[in-house]
Amino acid sequence: MCLQKSAIRPYQKWRWAGDEIAFSPVIPAARRVAGSRRRGYPIDIREYLSIDGNAVVRHWLEREVLGRLKKADQLRFLFRSRGAFDYRAQVIRQAMGRLAYRPGTRGFDQWLFPDETLHVGGGDCEDLAFVFAALLAASGISTDCIRVALGSLVDHSRPEAPRAWDHAWVVYQQESGAWEILEPLAWVRRPDGGGGDGTAEAPCDIEYVPHFVFNNRHLWRIRGNTRRAGQPFADYLAGRPDRFWSGFDPSFAAKVHDEIFDLALRPKGVSDGDLYAIKSASLAVDVNVLGYDPRDHFDFAYIDESWQRIDERLKSPDVWDFALAGHAIADFYAHTLYGHFTAAQAVGDALPVYDPARPLPAALLRYDFLAGAPLPHCQDPAATVDTRWGGRLISGQWWRWYSTYPDELEAEVGPRFCLPDHDILAVDGPTDTRGHFLYKTAAAVRRQYELRRNAAVAHVAQAYDAWRAAQ
Repeated sequence: MCLQKSAIRPYQKWRWAGDEIAFSPVIPAARRVAGSRRRGYPIDIREYLSIDGNAVVRHWLEREVLGRLKKADQLRFLFRSRGAFDYRAQVIRQAMGRLAYRPGTRGFDQWLFPDETLHVGGGDCEDLAFVFAALLAASGISTDCIRVALGSLVDHSRPEAPRAWDHAWVVYQQESGAWEILEPLAWVRRPDGGGGDGTAEAPCDIEYVPHFVFNNRHLWRIRGNTRRAGQPFADYLAGRPDRFWSGFDPSFAAKVHDEIFDLALRPKGVSDGDLYAIKSASLAVDVNVLGYDPRDHFDFAYIDESWQRIDERLKSPDVWDFALAGHAIADFYAHTLYGHFTAAQAVGDALPVYDPARPLPAALLRYDFLAGAPLPHCQDPAATVDTRWGGRLISGQWWRWYSTYPDELEAEVGPRFCLPDHDILAVDGPTDTRGHFLYKTAAAVRRQYELRRNAAVAHVAQAYDAWRAAQ
């Protein structure tokens, strides 16, 4: 629902905290017992996260994370104020760039413990997920808010032939209550020297499918409709290959939609600490689909109402409120048809910055070009976009089975179902051609994306200046 370059399928349908406890968390290990020739002793998988007080992990955190922050950001990292825990998670995420992805022939029976991964400077996806979770816990984040997930990464880019790989990643429960996927391989170095910046082209339809999750207390099964989801844990592990994929770039999972805030706010001298807080709040409102409100995203043609909410938030001195306002401003350009109607007025590579006090003329807002566009869930067989919405700026409806809708808006949602779906109107990325109704070629989508992104950057920068001046 944002200006982003990747399309990871929504993942809030999964119960990341776990569906049911798996009572046999033991795995057979091929490690040699120290001082003997014996191999194959059992290990409880929770041991990989049993790091309370681990001095090796703590020292690495102090040296490679805290030691590289400015004094003010160190204090933010250590505080227990609002946003501090989300900030810790994002700082550690970037610090993973000091480690390397090292594919090998080791299987689950030779996974590395976190201090071993730190000692050798990297590991495979499981090793890196374990050390990522260990660092989060060592920073003071409760392990109740941390899970390591073992599951599949599915590439749906070609629906006729989806590809799947066994994978491990971390999920973190943000302060807002939403679970966020933290992809270890998005930031670590790769053997070819790439990775870590989230800029590479990647599959545009990725799904994370968990089968088991664990922390230092429990191993849980995640219910699903695949055969593997019902396997005993030992059988599940035995069926996982001993190598992760090769020739695949995992940097798609980085939150590259952060670039709008980077481009708008770094030139203003905004500190890394404030940028982390802003990006965390922006991500939280996107992934928490159970708290979805169309007025946070300019969806369902809530144009005036969304601008009113932005205005209210920009009056608050809280950086969290500014982040939500900036997020919504970016969504205005991504989701509405403002960019479609004003593309001819673009100066260079940017649309005119929108002024809510001077809306587009009603006579301009005709939608005959949307004749034939599907209107999902519309109960009026005679409805067209023009008859329902002519003269008003619109965006698409964003109705998904896994989301909620605010109770106070339920009574008026009916007519808004006579809008085209979000996906065929919005421009959420430079290569987003998934069944787009307006822009049929990659070049057309990229042009619209660049115009809208640049206008969003300029508008967020203006909003920041006004917000700071009002403090």
